[in-house]
Amino acid sequence: MEIPKYKNHLSLGNKIGRLLWTIAYYVLFRPFGTRLFRSYRNFILRLFGAKLHKTANVHASVRIWAPWFLTMKEGACIDDRVNLYNVNMVTLEEYATISQESFICPGTHDIKSPGHEMISWPIVIGVHAWVAVRAFVGPGVKIGDYAVVGAGAAVFKDVEPWSVVGGNPAKFIKKRIIKDA
Repeated sequence: MEIPKYKNHLSLGNKIGRLLWTIAYYVLFRPFGTRLFRSYRNFILRLFGAKLHKTANVHASVRIWAPWFLTMKEGACIDDRVNLYNVNMVTLEEYATISQESFICPGTHDIKSPGHEMISWPIVIGVHAWVAVRAFVGPGVKIGDYAVVGAGAAVFKDVEPWSVVGGNPAKFIKKRIIKDA
């Protein structure tokens, strides 16, 4: 069987947008790393189509593939060195947090196809959910409200609300219980 070459099916507009975003990222976004510039970074992201609440917090070292596929609601946070390979929509609900060096990846390739085309599904991180350090969240996953994805976990299936998951692949560990102060 002859395997065809991979074809990039992204539109010219998408490619030009990513080129302009890459330039803006290195010149206008990344150098402004202190908390003092949070509103400015959000402004730059909004210029490129991101939908961000005024209290959303995106650290300057976050790698964002396509700001136009990013929605962050009130108090949502993406921490240092997160890789947001958002070839499809990524939504962070109110007060959702993605911790350092995590990889959020709504895209993959169709391994059943000889052309190995890119396919993708949106990712949603629920209200007060936490994706801990160095976790991986794959295509189409919904992290439920108040759920916790443990450090280093690899999530390929939805996570139920109020659950704690960990491991590779991520498995249920326990229910999350928040103690009264």
